[in-house]
Amino acid sequence: MTDPPRPRLTLALLALSHAVIHAQSALMPLIYPIVIVQFALNPRDIGLFIAVTTAVGGTMQLFYGFLTRWVARPVLLGGGQLLFGAGLLFSGLTHSVGQLLAAISAARIGSSPQHPVGNALLSDLYPAERRGWAISAHISGGNVGTVLVPFIGLALIGAVGWQATLALFGIPALLTGTLILWRVREDGAAYRVAARQSGSVRGQIGSVLRRRDLRLILGASLIAAGGRGLDIVAPFMLLYLRGPLGISERTTAILYALLLIGAVVGPLLAGWLSDHFGRRRTLIVYYVLSAFGVLAFLAAGSNLLLLVPLLLPFGTAVFSESPVLQAFLADRASGPTRDVAFSVYFTFAFGIGAVWAFVIGNVAASWGYPVAFVVMAASYLGAAALVALVPERPAEGTSTG
Repeated sequence: MTDPPRPRLTLALLALSHAVIHAQSALMPLIYPIVIVQFALNPRDIGLFIAVTTAVGGTMQLFYGFLTRWVARPVLLGGGQLLFGAGLLFSGLTHSVGQLLAAISAARIGSSPQHPVGNALLSDLYPAERRGWAISAHISGGNVGTVLVPFIGLALIGAVGWQATLALFGIPALLTGTLILWRVREDGAAYRVAARQSGSVRGQIGSVLRRRDLRLILGASLIAAGGRGLDIVAPFMLLYLRGPLGISERTTAILYALLLIGAVVGPLLAGWLSDHFGRRRTLIVYYVLSAFGVLAFLAAGSNLLLLVPLLLPFGTAVFSESPVLQAFLADRASGPTRDVAFSVYFTFAFGIGAVWAFVIGNVAASWGYPVAFVVMAASYLGAAALVALVPERPAEGTSTG
């Protein structure tokens, strides 16, 4: 007899696996300044590196709307974690930028089910009135994995080197992947039959793109990716602090930790607010706060008396819009359409994230970091404008927005 799905256990294990993935994402900004020196690179090269690895993982996400019709979601999630861990272990053997690019790209492919498949599974297990909290807890759980990285990662890099540190970070991924395969369950057979009977993936992609409310949500995600969390804001902030501002490695690690503490607290608060006051209203407020925060960071310069109290609330804002936007999407799409919608959402988000990384890297290299941060702030305001256009009432499913 098949074990019944257990929402709390599923959420706990998905949050744990997300923490492992985010730990690696948080480690990379500490490695980039070393890689720049070791391989004689520049910010444009780092932007390209981020763009390629993001695009590889992002492109893969489009296929999950199809794969979930034939493969159990726990298998996709657990197997992905195993591949993610293997990619990090291989990174410990790299001796060139090309080899590192291949290893991190493989890890990105392994981590790619986490968002679309994990969020779709949680959206099915939790009702609409708790969905914002569940998805935010999933994201916050991921961010827990980032908080200690500035200190643990920095200590490991100093003790064993950056390659061995990346390899060591692969071990927890192998363990969490095994736990997911062992313990996470869903009513998979019935779900997959219903998904296959609901129409073709191509047809459902078309229906997602034809809906104005979903197009606006997708558009907001594309624009806001210009200033998104660990892939854009964090690496370029650290490069700016360590480079033009000349702040020491240890002080930068402390500032980075403050930013990441906000990434743990912020999504939980934002998810609760969106469940009670509406997704749209919460998103607009957080986008405006994020734009203000990045401009305040730029104005603070190297003044630690301003940076220290700023980075915690800024991290609280900048890491919170994405889970609320994902809950907004889950409210507007239901059943198998939700899986397809999440696949489209994350493919677009990570695909444009790769473009944004390349653009921001080039802007920083050509016109300086301040101009790059102004572009990030503008991306938040553009996303807020699109969210404001989403109709109050959803076309299908339920919504608090």
